[in-house]
Amino acid sequence: MPNLNSKKKSFLTNGVAILVLTLFVVVYYFYSMAIVRKLEDERFAYRENFAWAMFQIQKQYLVLDRDILKYSDDKKDGSLTYDDILFDYDLFVSRVSIVRDGSGFATLHEIPEAIKLLAELTTIIKNIDQHIAEGLPEARIVALIDTQLGGMAEQIQDAAVLTTNYVSVYNSSNIAGVKNDIEELSYLFIFGLVVMIGLLVFLLHNRQRVLRADMDAQVARQQQHVVEEAAEYAKMHALGTLAGGVAHEINTPAQYIHNNLEFLSDSFTELTGAIRYREDGPANLEIERDRVEFMAEEVPLALRESLEGLERIAGIVRGIRKFAHPTNESIELVSVPDEIETAITLTRNQIKHVAQLDYSYHSDVTEVIGRRNHLSQALINLIVNAGQAIKSNGVKNGRVLVVVNLVADTIEIRVRDNGGGVPDELRNRIFDYFFTTKEHGVGTGQGLPICRKLIQDDFGGDLILTEGLVGEAEFVIFLPVSTERLQENA
Repeated sequence: MPNLNSKKKSFLTNGVAILVLTLFVVVYYFYSMAIVRKLEDERFAYRENFAWAMFQIQKQYLVLDRDILKYSDDKKDGSLTYDDILFDYDLFVSRVSIVRDGSGFATLHEIPEAIKLLAELTTIIKNIDQHIAEGLPEARIVALIDTQLGGMAEQIQDAAVLTTNYVSVYNSSNIAGVKNDIEELSYLFIFGLVVMIGLLVFLLHNRQRVLRADMDAQVARQQQHVVEEAAEYAKMHALGTLAGGVAHEINTPAQYIHNNLEFLSDSFTELTGAIRYREDGPANLEIERDRVEFMAEEVPLALRESLEGLERIAGIVRGIRKFAHPTNESIELVSVPDEIETAITLTRNQIKHVAQLDYSYHSDVTEVIGRRNHLSQALINLIVNAGQAIKSNGVKNGRVLVVVNLVADTIEIRVRDNGGGVPDELRNRIFDYFFTTKEHGVGTGQGLPICRKLIQDDFGGDLILTEGLVGEAEFVIFLPVSTERLQENA
């Protein structure tokens, strides 16, 4: 009878333990999934690129402005028609409407400059649409669009830059919320680990090792998720930091393109004004020969300079789009020169006032196996750090040198600067997480450890600091040339 009671008590105890374990697992699962979904929502909000939306408005504005000028210059050959101008204008209106009324950009309306810009553009668009509906002549409609929108370039540019800065602050706030959620999930996991181990020891002692291995794998996945989020944040933060310099890089060619177009417009007006028509024969051109020779020499030069300026702007925009685009999770062939060119394009204006940036490539190998954008992200971080070191130490004649060599089966990318070097007491800590020497507002201070992990995980390489340099610092990125990782992920 006591044995029966003991078995009954053991059965009841085991049943209660299993019930408690089941209830705990259910509560833990749903609570964890709720936090994970919240983290996913935070990541979506974090990746929501308001700056991209404002850039689309600015981009279409520049296209419309360019085509209006070209339409005025090329009316005779008909390369651009009135319908083309209206098409460009409709695209511009649609992008303004999306940013103004779209639910995904509601947070953008917290920026006063953006609200003011959208309100003014809405008023102008309403006025233009009213005149279009009234059936004004085509030339007057084009002139009206040019007059109404012609003075908005600087305001749109300012709003785009301010939006980029706002996105950086907005993302920092989101990251703080994500960190709290991750800490909460970590505490819940630790508590669950203790409870589950205790119950499993009581019930399934022989399977403890398997369960512990599963939990360790879950921790590793969570840590990897945190690192990926931190890397994405570091990329967006770098883009926000470089936005001012990139805007200046775009503004310079845009200015001389504008000047050249004004010259071409004046020359065309002068030529057309010098035409004298005859009733019984061909028209005569009454203009001095020296003036004709001057135009024949300067007009092609102005056109060539304008095309070069547009290509320069296009290159910068391509670099921004490539760098800001979400990283593909797949392992693939990555062009090393393209990644370096992207990094140099985005950082050139950032450091040109403190240092000269030189680049040389000495290798027949141009592709490695890895993930796109992560190599350029690491290089941007190293170049910006070099510029900050040169500036903070007051070094005159600063220099940053990027050199690529092929050593055995490894591509070595060396980033060297004369900004004073890294102090001996810090050399062993610069790759540690949560260690930084930067002041508040200069950066996160996590760039080096994140970049090192990206190089190690995505390329199977490494990032190190060279020893033995005095007054200089040299970081070396090692990228293996082997194609084994591509075959493993095929």
